[in-house]
Amino acid sequence: MTDSKQLSLVGHLAEFRSRLIVSLIWFVLWFCLGIFLVDPFYHLVTQFLDQPLLALGPNEILWLYVKVASLVALSASLPFVTYQIWAYVKPALKQEELRAIYWYLPAVFLCFIMGLAFGFYLVAPALLQVLLNWSQELFETRLTVGNYLDFIFGVTLPLGFLFEMPFLVAFLTHIGLLSPKWLSAYRRYAYFVLLVLAVVLTPADFVSDLAMLVPLVGLYEISILISHWILYRKRRGGKQDGITS
Repeated sequence: MTDSKQLSLVGHLAEFRSRLIVSLIWFVLWFCLGIFLVDPFYHLVTQFLDQPLLALGPNEILWLYVKVASLVALSASLPFVTYQIWAYVKPALKQEELRAIYWYLPAVFLCFIMGLAFGFYLVAPALLQVLLNWSQELFETRLTVGNYLDFIFGVTLPLGFLFEMPFLVAFLTHIGLLSPKWLSAYRRYAYFVLLVLAVVLTPADFVSDLAMLVPLVGLYEISILISHWILYRKRRGGKQDGITS
């Protein structure tokens, strides 16, 4: 390996290290800010309940602050970390790819928030009601802070990341790693994976599984349409470049 290549490798590693440190600092800052948002967050997530939550000890109260602050930091760090990744790979991208990234950066944050909102306002209340109705004839159910937040996070966070599917498909199509033809050809396998996810994320209830599966399938179909649209624009742009040349 030549000296210039060694210097280039060292430079890339140094830049990666600096961006990683900046991202961690950003996460920690938002984590600290999230601690002060626990009170409004608690009232937000308990608005569907008709009973107060129980705290079984100081450790559970501590974990409440940690989980809420982590969620705030994760949501706020996602677009920032995405930008850091983009800035790191920017020298290797073409001008057309750079223009596309400016649309993808806000889409990352918006898709994640939409997934959280969908899970929190639609899926989580419905699933919680189903589970509580199952147990009301057998025993009295009392919810604790820990198990309730685990339930809320277990439903909303996976949906937040799953809602990134259209963004990820759009980006991979734009750089040539995916095509609508491939997505359509493997549709049946994708549906099976989505069905498994729906069953894992919901209780063993057909209605709940179906309520989770339908939006996931919808996301996949939207992703195929987006992939078709991006490929069409790329081909049209290529034809225009050929005409002008």
